[in-house]
Amino acid sequence: MLLRKINLNNFRNYAVQDIGFNSSFNYIHGNNGEGKTNILEAVSFISFGKSFLNSTESDCVRFESDGFAVSGTYENELGNTYEVSLNYDSPAKKKVFHLNGEKTTRWSSEIFGKFPVVFLSPHSLNITYGNPSERRKFFDILLAQTSRVYLDLLKNFTRALKQKNALLKSRLNGEPMPGKDFRHLLNSYNEKLIEYSSDILFRRFALLKKFIPYFRESFRYLTNSDEEPGISYYSEIFGNGEYAEKTPEEISSLLEIKIAEKSAEESARGMSVVGPHRDDYIFRLGKTHGGKIVEFDIKNFASQGEHKTFVIALKLAEYHFIKDSLGNRPVLLLDDLLSELDSTRVSKIVSHLKEFGQIFLTTTDKSYIKELKGFYAKDEISIFKVVNGKVE
Repeated sequence: MLLRKINLNNFRNYAVQDIGFNSSFNYIHGNNGEGKTNILEAVSFISFGKSFLNSTESDCVRFESDGFAVSGTYENELGNTYEVSLNYDSPAKKKVFHLNGEKTTRWSSEIFGKFPVVFLSPHSLNITYGNPSERRKFFDILLAQTSRVYLDLLKNFTRALKQKNALLKSRLNGEPMPGKDFRHLLNSYNEKLIEYSSDILFRRFALLKKFIPYFRESFRYLTNSDEEPGISYYSEIFGNGEYAEKTPEEISSLLEIKIAEKSAEESARGMSVVGPHRDDYIFRLGKTHGGKIVEFDIKNFASQGEHKTFVIALKLAEYHFIKDSLGNRPVLLLDDLLSELDSTRVSKIVSHLKEFGQIFLTTTDKSYIKELKGFYAKDEISIFKVVNGKVE
């Protein structure tokens, strides 16, 4: 999939800007604060409806404007084009999507995953440094871009979870409801949550089993070392037991038992404490020490360089996994990537970029273009200079 052009209207520091892109490499440079990253953020909005920086829509409205509009033209391998647009009304706090001029009623089934995107920025380090929600988010986006069913599943789960939490909180706050009615409603929400949770967990386990070989291959490419990276899944539901081979029915049974065990705690805290919203992905590195392989947790014991390598390997693996799963090359957004790496890793990544289809790279340094020209023909690179919300 290729992004041919984009139009920005009152988005961030852009008043009106039309940009046509190269189908191969788009090199976007300029000083900090000029608007380079804003272009990539706009791409993420029309690709999967949200900012890759976790910004809200209101954060992206240009000063003294009452909303923004972002539109773009995608083209697939057969030459078919798709016009995608997102309009955000600030006073109404409402966003509207259109695909080929038609208003979309279900973003998850009509848009999400149709225009796959992989992004890598300094913020991506939150995946390894941050809390479990960052790691769940990484894998949930990966799953959702390759399975529209999963995105709907997450939405249904989130809705049921909010309903259960509201019920528990109202009970904790002393709001009157007959005990029989409360138990009936709570059981109803638990049944829904068990149904959705077992499916979510089953799909997460299946994804991880397929994803790990991609990740290890990307990691070895970046390091050429004897370090052995690993990813495992942690859930209180399974304790120390094996989870990967569980059927949805077995997962449902374990969920039911654990929810029953935690019912008193949930009532006391006014919130659900069991389910996939509490789980984590554990990242580890194994190193040879004294003839033995010693594993350690990335989050607490890895160096800054090891964190960066781990995250880049995750993102490169994400790209290849989506490409193979969908038969469709994602757009690759690299925000200020090269400044985060040493020269050896820069050279290794640059030499590898030709495999990744259409690329958008932002940087404050124009000098990297010399190295890129060793791998790309002149007409395969478009250079954009950004100055105060204007693109040259």
